[in-house]
Amino acid sequence: MAGIFMTRADFAFPVLGFPRDGDVMPFEDKALLLGKTGWLAGQDRHLGLEIVDSAGRRWVVSGLVPAEPPRKRWWRFGRADADREELEVELQEIEPQDFLAARARVEAEAVRIFDEGDEALAGIRSASTMAQLSEACFEITLRGQGCRILSGNRGIPIRSASEVAGRALLLSAAVQLSLGVDRLKIVEWLAEQALPVVMTSDEVDLFAKFRLTDQRRAAAGWEVERLIALLWALGAADMSPAGEDPDISTIIETVPPAGSMSVERFLAAELRSARELAGMAERYRDLSRHADAEYARDPSDENAYKVESAQRRYAALQWVINPDRISWS
Repeated sequence: MAGIFMTRADFAFPVLGFPRDGDVMPFEDKALLLGKTGWLAGQDRHLGLEIVDSAGRRWVVSGLVPAEPPRKRWWRFGRADADREELEVELQEIEPQDFLAARARVEAEAVRIFDEGDEALAGIRSASTMAQLSEACFEITLRGQGCRILSGNRGIPIRSASEVAGRALLLSAAVQLSLGVDRLKIVEWLAEQALPVVMTSDEVDLFAKFRLTDQRRAAAGWEVERLIALLWALGAADMSPAGEDPDISTIIETVPPAGSMSVERFLAAELRSARELAGMAERYRDLSRHADAEYARDPSDENAYKVESAQRRYAALQWVINPDRISWS
């Protein structure tokens, strides 16, 4: 039976994706759904992915097929890329699944991940719309692997120490830039290192600017919070209390490019145990929730700082323990 291309499917968002060999995944728009399906295809894990939309319609990914070639324009004939084959994700529509059935599937997954009484489990059970269920499912995406690690599962992969160290060096360079260190010196240093990470578009833009705006400089300065989390993960620093002014001088004196430690030694650092990392991530989730509540009660600058600090450290720790789920941004 002929299917439909994912790009043409009329999904009612948000949708839930149920892969054959992984946790349920919520998607707010088609771009996110296409991106994740492409990532699964790169690992030969796309076949059988079920998609349930907010209207209760359901599809299953049946394969990758050649896309219909675009109409050739006269100025494109004879060009090398004119005949390049593109692939589309093909879907087969299957019997619908109502909201209650979809929620029951999610709950069945969640009870194997979260302890009874966990807010995530309560959020799934209380969801009355697909939007609420999708939001609750994000806790599975974010915390599922960490909870498995804490329950004793030793087969959960985390990021390599070299990738974490490379990312920390990029953050260190950004912090140096925010403190007024000469940009050309930092760029030259980065060019010499061949770090085992790829810069984000924001990082490329940051290091390419000849003159930083005050806003850019402040944003780079905030990276010290994520840097602290990664340094702790590498066993290179203690985790200072969130919301307190960090000891930047000690970091600068220790971490390259300006610190006393060599790049080779820094990149050879070892990560703390997966259990320690997952435990600290859960701790910072709780700290982030507490900071949000304090800010709601008293929206002072001090409380706003605590919120930002806790959230940035939490995000960095989740990045370390979720290599297949969370990208650096």
